[in-house]
Amino acid sequence: MITISGEGYDSFMCLLYCRIVEPLVHGDYPISMKTNAGARIPAFTNRESEQVKGSYGFIGIIHYNNANVTDNPNALKTELRDFNADMAAQLIRQRTGTNSSLQDVSRVKYLHGYIGGVLDALRDGSNIKGYFAWSFLDVFELLAGYKSSFGLYYVDRNDPELKRYPKLSAKWYSRFLKGSIELQKDASLVSVGHLFQ
Repeated sequence: MITISGEGYDSFMCLLYCRIVEPLVHGDYPISMKTNAGARIPAFTNRESEQVKGSYGFIGIIHYNNANVTDNPNALKTELRDFNADMAAQLIRQRTGTNSSLQDVSRVKYLHGYIGGVLDALRDGSNIKGYFAWSFLDVFELLAGYKSSFGLYYVDRNDPELKRYPKLSAKWYSRFLKGSIELQKDASLVSVGHLFQ
C-alpha cells in the first residue's frame, strides 16, 4: 500500500516501475526520468528503441511492503544524486517485524484494498492473469534473514518442530478464496471481528 502525498508519488512510481515498463512498451524512458537523471541515462538509438519496444511476453510486479511517499524536490538540487534522489520523493518503508502479531489487522486491510484494486483494474479492461499473496509462510529473507515476518502463517523459530500458526490475514485470505468475503471500496472500513471466532 502506498500512502500518497503530493507529486512525490508520481516520481516514485515513475522511477520504480516506469523505468522498466516504459522502454518495453514505448521504446524509451519516461520524460520525467530523463529530465531528473539527465546525462546519466543513456539514450536509446532508433534501432535499440525498436528492438526493446514490445519485446516483453509478460510483466509481473512484486512488492510486499507499505510505503509513505512525500515530495522532496530539494533532492534534485544536490550535485551527486542516485536513484533515490532522482525520485524527488521521500520514501518511508514499513515492514512487519519479527514475532509479528497473529492479529495482523493492517495486513488484512492491505490485502482487501489491494485485491479490490486489482479486481477494479480487471473490470476496467486490464489484462491481469493472477494475484499471489506474499508469502504463504514466514521465510528467510535475503537482506533481513529471519528478522522480517511477511507470511500469512507465523513460523515459531523457537519451536524445534517449527510450528506454524495462521495469522488473521491467512483466515481472511482463505475466506476470500472460498467466496465468503465481499470486497468493500474503502478498505479502512473492513470488519475483521468475525475472523477472531
